[in-house]
Amino acid sequence: MADSTLIDTLQFGPEDAPTQKYEIYGDDEKTPTYALIYQQRDGSWQKLDETLSFAAKEEQEEATNTLDYGSGDPLPDLRDLVTEAKERCEQHWHNTPRS
Repeated sequence: MADSTLIDTLQFGPEDAPTQKYEIYGDDEKTPTYALIYQQRDGSWQKLDETLSFAAKEEQEEATNTLDYGSGDPLPDLRDLVTEAKERCEQHWHNTPRS
């Protein structure tokens, strides 16, 4: 995790007072691998022990290995892993109990 790249930071909750944020990290800006989760407590962000993991690296390697370069068809678009990671963070936030 030490050499990871910060890809994006998402904040959820009321626009003027977000209650939870996710920092998405990866090996590079297109390959998210995990997100750190923070909650707003007493005016500051507190890191939770929980981390969201994404299988982006394995999925990209698998997609690259299964492409058939001899077919003559144009290469299919790889999935947008960053968007999927953001959606997963939002789903996690919606499923997190509020106190």
